[in-house]
Amino acid sequence: MSRKPRGTLIIIGGSERGGEQEILYEVAKRAHRKQGRRLLLVTVASREPEESVKEYKKIFRDLGVTNMDVVNVRSRDDAFDEKHVEKCHGSPVIFFTGGDQLRITSQIGDTPLYQCFHHIFTEGGVIVGTSAGAAAMPETMLVSGQGEDSSQMSAIGMAPGLGLLKGATIDTHFAERGRLSRIVGAVAQNPRNIGIGIDEDTAIIVKGNESFRVLGKGAVYIVDGTGLSYSSLSEGRPEGVMSVHNLKLHVLAEADRFDLETREPVLSKEAEAAIS
Repeated sequence: MSRKPRGTLIIIGGSERGGEQEILYEVAKRAHRKQGRRLLLVTVASREPEESVKEYKKIFRDLGVTNMDVVNVRSRDDAFDEKHVEKCHGSPVIFFTGGDQLRITSQIGDTPLYQCFHHIFTEGGVIVGTSAGAAAMPETMLVSGQGEDSSQMSAIGMAPGLGLLKGATIDTHFAERGRLSRIVGAVAQNPRNIGIGIDEDTAIIVKGNESFRVLGKGAVYIVDGTGLSYSSLSEGRPEGVMSVHNLKLHVLAEADRFDLETREPVLSKEAEAAIS
């Protein structure tokens, strides 16, 4: 039986580099706390990583992180490179930048670098992902489907993810790109997984795959298919508008918490006091 992870996931809905950078401050704070204090930028998702590295390095230096390194995986051979694996083992905070989530899984899946990321997470490290880096975190990831037409059954594309977050599917840039129907489609395909939609400049901080809290100025949307009573996907219709009945929806704001094991929001002490 695999060990229960002791680490933390910081899963960001994208566009976190503007504004007050509250989320990146949280990442920097955790880099300061960890032994070794190194933050590793992983740019595998990006086709033009140099500019992204330059921007993130400046931001994190301004936030007091001076010990940073980069793993720039351009091919699967790079994910077998011992120098890259050594960088991973020496970095308690790993940051996946945005781009194309299929590049992440296709280039590092089942490689020594992939195994290192899982080891860091299991042993208590911090794995961060934004945009495509966030979408790749679960066992199953969304890879295609535009928000405006994702009620069409043929429009949703799914693929295996990194498997760091169990029992969930992540979608990012959520309200900004109108992706509610897309996450509904993902849940309808496999109701075992809850759908988590994260707005831009918003993140969830997941502890050990047990629960998370919301950080940032936007909302987080939970679509739970536990009570799903009907889906037209089960009728063998590959095309057309999808019908889905009896889904549960939660909308969470900053500081709200969610229990991933019970699939229920957890009221803060302030909220409990307000309704008592």
